[in-house]
Parts: sequence; structure tokens; C-alpha cells
Amino acid sequence: MNTIILTAINARYSHISLGMRYLHANMGTLRNNTQLFEFTIQEDPDDIAKTILQQAPAIVALGVYIWNRSLVESVVARLRDNSPTLPIILGGPEIAYDTHSELAHRATCVVKGEGEGIIESLCKTALEGKPMPTVVTAPQPNLHDIVLPYRDYTADDIAHRTLYIETSRGCPSQCEYCISALDKQVRYFDLNRMLPEMEALLNRGAQHFKFVDRSFNVNPRHACELLRFFAERWKDNMQLHLEMTPYHLSDELREHLLAFPPKALHIEAGVQTFNEAVAQRVHRSMSIKAVEAGLTFLINEAKADVHADLIAGLPGETPESFESGVDRLIAYAPSELQIGILKRLHGAPISRHIDAWNMTFRSTPPYDILSTRDMDAAYIDSIQRFSKHWDRVVNRHLLPTAVPLLWRNQPSAFSAFDAFSRHIEPTLGRHSFGLVDLTREILAFLVEQRNIPAPKARRILRKDYMDNGRRTGLPNFLRD
Repeated sequence: MNTIILTAINARYSHISLGMRYLHANMGTLRNNTQLFEFTIQEDPDDIAKTILQQAPAIVALGVYIWNRSLVESVVARLRDNSPTLPIILGGPEIAYDTHSELAHRATCVVKGEGEGIIESLCKTALEGKPMPTVVTAPQPNLHDIVLPYRDYTADDIAHRTLYIETSRGCPSQCEYCISALDKQVRYFDLNRMLPEMEALLNRGAQHFKFVDRSFNVNPRHACELLRFFAERWKDNMQLHLEMTPYHLSDELREHLLAFPPKALHIEAGVQTFNEAVAQRVHRSMSIKAVEAGLTFLINEAKADVHADLIAGLPGETPESFESGVDRLIAYAPSELQIGILKRLHGAPISRHIDAWNMTFRSTPPYDILSTRDMDAAYIDSIQRFSKHWDRVVNRHLLPTAVPLLWRNQPSAFSAFDAFSRHIEPTLGRHSFGLVDLTREILAFLVEQRNIPAPKARRILRKDYMDNGRRTGLPNFLRD
């Protein structure tokens, strides 16, 4: 049997490879010969290669992304060592614009673009013993012709994993740090095809849907129809995850967002910067006032679970403007605040700013920025530390009353939490830590640095720690 192995290496088990499922669904006459294998980046490359080779594959295809590239390189090297003539097809954003790399040279064929319309013919070429092109640019498929993959989600996927849903491709924004800037047109899947697929998933017990559309609300009519569909079928414990621009919220869209219960919508609200000059420089067209109005609505009125983000290291962003932006975003109290570090993605137009702004980037994944004209390496490192501890301490919501005291009533929330991140770095910075260790460090900081009386600080932390009786075994240092 000429077995074709589609290989996905995901960031974690809860993630699903939507891209590989699309390829599997669009294999046509070869679909019965095709198997999908999913791994995670925590697995050993020898074990992954061994699992693949045990299937005696005729062809292997792998998706390459920024989070899995290093592991894919190791797996491909082992596959090639064991089977020098094995046809290996690579695709994905991390290889499509890096076709002269060693990884690309080890492959038989690199596919640039969306592979659904070309994967069957490429595999037939290989199975017939004919040479495949070393690099092929796939013609953009008509989304009306693509076979949808959602019926392939298994019962285990539905019960234990995030279900990714795609209703559009492309992005209207031209943000130069993103490879979506290269795809100016937004194309939509026909909702007359999509909605029955969503209905089938709901009937099978699906509760969590993560839409991967680059900007869910760029077409308000499209977004409203989807929101109306789910609102009419809403059940307890359901959640929709949407990536939205907070400055494109029409009145109709706001009405539909208000139809959902609090925290039912998990919204990634891309802010990126509050510096309008920087936003314009990287072709991110937005109104800061509209961004702030959108955040206020999403957080305070729609009661959504808002994940907001900023990017450190954009050309022209100074420490002062960046920290001011962090302070502004903290003031809105989103459920999660993520400080991202600018990355130089293959193909992204951000490279054109390198010389003018003295930008240096790491040469290996994740290609994060090391310094700029305005932010030296030590400052970028301090942002990395701030981001790491904010995610571990604040975004986890473990001590919701005590943690905001770290910055409350301080001139700058950024500076206040930065001081705390420096405080815990020597003890908690290089390893994972538990709630007891975190509570002890917060108590010491509140008493010694924020001058909160020890009995009051212990009382606040004690209530947080016990979490309405859900935790037991109060640590001695929290007792009066």
C-alpha cells in the first residue's frame, strides 16, 4: 500500500493541526491511502521519526511553523538518514519564504502557499516515480471548492482539544511584522457550507470553538451571522474564541456581542502599540481613540474575556512610549495582557526597517528582536523578564485581590510590576513555582516595598489563597 503520512508537530496536545486536516480532506482519490499523525514539540525527534518510518511511508509531508521548526529539522534529518530517497514534502509559513535553507534542501519539495489544491497531484507525481519540483507555488484555491475538514474531528478531539474553525483567509491590514501583510485580499468561506458543519459539531457535543480568522470582525455582516448562529444555540459552558480588531466594532456587531453571557467570548484584541507614529510606520492603520473605545466596550459592556497584546521592539518605539502603552492597557484591566517581542518572520516586510532603526534579531527561531536604536539589549531582556512574570503571576488569576496591589496607587503600573519581577527573578525566575512560593514572595514585597502592614497583607492573601474554601492547608506564614 502506498501510504502517505501527513505529519503535524503541534505546540501542545490541546492544539489541533487544522492545516493538515485540510490537506487530508482534500487528498481526493488518495485519501484512503493517507494517514494523519500528530505529535507535540515536547516529543523526541528519534521517536517521531521511528513512528513515521514504521508505517513504511511512500511519502511524508510536514508542516513547518515558527514553534516547531527546530524539531522538524531534527525529524527530517533522521528521516533522510534512514531513507535517503523518501519523498518529503514541506509546507507552512516558516519554510515558504525560506526555500534556500538547509531544511528546504533536505526536502524533496517545498510548497509555497495554500496546499489543498495541489497536494493530491504532487503525491500522484511522486507515486508514479516522476520527479517533483523542488519548490512549487500553489495556485490560490477557490474556497468554494475546498473540502471542509470538520467532519474529521474525532470524539477525542471534541472532548479534550480546542477545535479550530476557519471562515476566512487573508487580512486587510498591512502590518509589516506579519506575513499576512503579503496577502492583501480577504476571502470568505460560504456560510451556507460552514454553518451545517458547525451544527454537526454542536450536535456531537462540541463546546469550545476557536476561530482562526485573522480579523473576525473585518466584515461585520459575516461576523454577525456567525454570532447570531451560535447565540441561538448557546448552552452553558460553551465558549467562542475570536481574534478581533477593537477599532472595527459596528453598532450591529456590538448588539450581537451583547447577546452572549459574561466570559462566553474569549477575544484576542490586537492593540500592538499606543504610539500612532509607530503604528503608521509599520502600516498598522488604526485610531487610538477607536481602540480605547473598543476595549472599553468589550471589557466593561460585553463582559468578554479579553486577551490584549502589545509588541515590544517596533521601529521607533521608545522605552517611554512602550511603558506608557503598558500602563494604558493595564488600566483597562483585560483578562490577560500579553507582551510580545517583535519577531522577524520570513517574508515579513518588517525587514525594511532594519538599517534605519539599527534592529538586530536572533538568527534562530523564534527570531525575536535583540535590540533597536531606542531599546538596547539590556532593555529588551528586561521586557522579556517582565512579560514572563506577568504571564505567570497576573494572567493566571491565582491571587486576584492581592496581585493588583503590586501596582495599585503607583505612578506607573509598568514600573511597579517591573520592580516585582526583578524581586522574584533570583528566586523564582529560572524554574516553575507553586502557589505557596508565589504567595510568600508577594507577601514579602507588599510588606517591604509597598508598606502594607503585615497583618493586612496576610489577611488579603489568606482570603485569596483559600479561594472560598477550595484550597486547604494554609501556609504558616499566612497565619496571624
